[in-house]
Amino acid sequence: MKQTALGSAIRKILWAEMALTAVLGTSAFAQSQPAATGTTNSSTATTAQSNGTKKAAAAPDAASGAAAAAPAAKGEKVQQLQRFEVTGSLIRSADKVGFNQVQTVTAKDISDSGYTNVADFLRGVSANSASSWSEGQTSNFAAGGAGIAMRGLSMKYTLVLVDGQRVAPYAFSSNGVDTFFDLNTLPLNIIDRIEVVKTGAVSQYGSDAIAGVVNIITKHNYRGLQLDGSYGMSTQGGDGTTKFNILGGFGDLNADRFNVTAAASFYRNNGFTLADRDTTKGQDFTNRPGGLSMMAPTFWSPTVNGSQVAQAPSKCAFGGSVQSANNNYLTQSAGLPGTVCGFNSAEDTSIMPMTERLSAKVHADFKISDAVTAFADIWESRNTTDSNIGSQLFGNPNSPALIFNPATGGLTPFSNVVPASNPYNPYHVDTPLTLSLPFATDDKTVSNYWRYSMGVKGSFSLPRGDWDWATSYSHSQSTVTNTWSNWPTVAGATNIYQNGALNFADPSTTPNAFNGLFESVNNFGISKLDTVDATLSTPNLFKLPTGDVGFGLGAQFLHESLFISPGAEYLSGATLNPGLQTVQGSRNVAAAYYQFDIPIIRNLTFSQSGRYDHYSDFGGAFSPRFALRYQPIQQVTMYGSYNRGFRAPTFIENTPSKTLGFQQLGNSLVTTITSGNTAVQPERTKNYNIGFQLSPTRTTDFGLDWYKISIDHVIGQANLNQVVAQNDPSQVVRDSQGNIAFINLPYINLGSLETDGFEGTFRQAVPTPAGTFTLSGDWAYVHHFRIGFPNGRTVDSAGNNFAITQPFGASFPRWKGNTELNWAYHKWNATLSWEYTGPYSQTQAIAAPTAAADSVASYSQFNFFMSYTGFKNWTLYAGVNNIFDRAPPFDPAWQNTLSQNGYDQSLYMYYGRFAQIGATYKF
Repeated sequence: MKQTALGSAIRKILWAEMALTAVLGTSAFAQSQPAATGTTNSSTATTAQSNGTKKAAAAPDAASGAAAAAPAAKGEKVQQLQRFEVTGSLIRSADKVGFNQVQTVTAKDISDSGYTNVADFLRGVSANSASSWSEGQTSNFAAGGAGIAMRGLSMKYTLVLVDGQRVAPYAFSSNGVDTFFDLNTLPLNIIDRIEVVKTGAVSQYGSDAIAGVVNIITKHNYRGLQLDGSYGMSTQGGDGTTKFNILGGFGDLNADRFNVTAAASFYRNNGFTLADRDTTKGQDFTNRPGGLSMMAPTFWSPTVNGSQVAQAPSKCAFGGSVQSANNNYLTQSAGLPGTVCGFNSAEDTSIMPMTERLSAKVHADFKISDAVTAFADIWESRNTTDSNIGSQLFGNPNSPALIFNPATGGLTPFSNVVPASNPYNPYHVDTPLTLSLPFATDDKTVSNYWRYSMGVKGSFSLPRGDWDWATSYSHSQSTVTNTWSNWPTVAGATNIYQNGALNFADPSTTPNAFNGLFESVNNFGISKLDTVDATLSTPNLFKLPTGDVGFGLGAQFLHESLFISPGAEYLSGATLNPGLQTVQGSRNVAAAYYQFDIPIIRNLTFSQSGRYDHYSDFGGAFSPRFALRYQPIQQVTMYGSYNRGFRAPTFIENTPSKTLGFQQLGNSLVTTITSGNTAVQPERTKNYNIGFQLSPTRTTDFGLDWYKISIDHVIGQANLNQVVAQNDPSQVVRDSQGNIAFINLPYINLGSLETDGFEGTFRQAVPTPAGTFTLSGDWAYVHHFRIGFPNGRTVDSAGNNFAITQPFGASFPRWKGNTELNWAYHKWNATLSWEYTGPYSQTQAIAAPTAAADSVASYSQFNFFMSYTGFKNWTLYAGVNNIFDRAPPFDPAWQNTLSQNGYDQSLYMYYGRFAQIGATYKF
């Protein structure tokens, strides 16, 4: 952004704040006042936000820290300000709008949205702009996992905590690049709330907390027993979802001096394939601009008049038919005219895998004294997903199959040339053949996650402050095994291509041709994290004429490790396209951090915090933060902050790792081998944030934030298009026909990333005789997302899909928002929500008979959810998501071997219309 534009934006915000301050200066209402009686989903601590979310309001029920309590009448007790922990701050506070925006989501908010799991809900929040992936991504390295990527900076820039503690990431990385915490591991019924810090918090939490922090806070001190069950399915078929949850607890922490809270959850989804959805079941997008046929192709590639062409076999097998090569996704991207035999393989590719999740968590608190409490926590989750990742394709002209040589560790391309001696070669000269077979590769992923933690916390008072202290230890680990069935073998493919085992035109005449063609293969990963934490803080170290000075200290020690290894079948060289990802690394991290909150003048507080981290594998880094909070009147809170931070290289990036994968090149894929680099250095970051929150009445809230994040020395890979254009044979390895076999891409420190934008929130409640109506929303606009390359070239990918060429990225619409209308009347509660994702421009070169549209359309989805509590102990609920059965907008860049959906899988999931019913019973 130009400095003049930036300055203009900030000046406009400041002028708006001052004008509103003047207008509201005599208002009788305050941010700290309780919400109107009967307002739905409201409390003294929160105000309803979009998508069922809630955002922290200006102050709690008691007066804010800036407003003194009125003097108590004689004989009355003096009400004490209640201070509480806020994610992103080391010091407890009585102000719920602090130095940055914190969005709060409760479990009820999630259930009222109609979503059946945490991952789908969080992926829909406006701050999750782009480049986040779910278990529905086809052929993802991290099959079965789902994460969140705030501000579009990919998932490794967002830190996820559980009860304020770090947790081990999923054992495999999304796209072979991004480490993340799997949001599917926690049962929904154990979640009390989720706090989302929408700006950098490296000065308190360290590396990863660059785009923001998601703190999942679980239920403690619960008493009673609650059962919950639901069933839902898509009206188009598939997606049958069954849930059963149990939550129980006993013991009163105050009266009995202990409490044990336990929860267990069962979740099953039957999944669905391309064949179950209207726009994908025919595998034909040719009626759309830039659209192609996704039919599984078989064709010869003879040379005619000096040029290769595609030629369908004399007879099409497996129910296929002769089609124009001009329309097929594979021959079009390879530039081969002619004909192909194509058959429908929609049943062989999953949109959503079959999923089964079992989770259990037990938390116990023990009150040692009135001022000291000990806790212990254990939690385990076992998730199984089963996904079809497409039919078999041999002889891909864009990406030849590779063979691993265990003796040298090298890779060589498998030849798809059928020799003249093969009796089923109709040309009687050596001729390439591309062959599709209707045998789906099945990917079964079993992930087991467990964590135990224990600690002690308490408080004490000294002449210099009321102090809070805490210390804890935790161990967490993620163990994941992938098992693929129907994975092709080198011997079986050689038998078909070289030895004449298969009649390509009529396979029924060679029934034994597929013997030994496939086998089962696997890989394994385990991620571990041990943490020791200690904190000490006081909100009133000493008093100045302008107010209390707060102070906090913290220390942390981490030991983290990651091990990923392919199975013996891959390492033996027996399989084609071996799923090679080898990572082994461990390190220690020691950190110390602090925070000062100093009132400069009345109602204006300055906060300065910092953290020093020392990593055993690359050294140290200091991350400071400077922030201001100004509350001129109780209805208005303004805040701003500047943070400097860093992101430590992941083990994939800074160990001698190897990853065999695919990357987008136009609308085709090329094989890449990415390798770790022990010389890469940490990325350096800067975060800017300025915003305000207004509560002119107790039923009205409005907020606006501007953010900017700059990252230098970004760890990544060289631009793929430039590497191919330079055609360095040490990087671009080609087969005997001149096709790219694979591209070597080591991790290096590249250029920069810079993104900025705005986010606005609002809530308006209107009590009426017919119930309380509440309109709320949470909208985000991405102004820039600049990717800087080492040669000085900078590309702004905001509002387009340029980032699909990057390993982490995908499309990046500027607008994303959620708006809700809620109605509450006696025992009834209903919510109508609108989810919006904006359009984006098409930047990819699409090889197709028709020109692709200049942009990809926006998408709107409407959901409805209703509950009734009129029966004793019962809550009955029902809902419909995607009421109008909208399909995701078509994007021709998502037409290739791995992505046959025709839409951006990082933004959308094609659930169709989903209806559910359920009930909760409380004993």
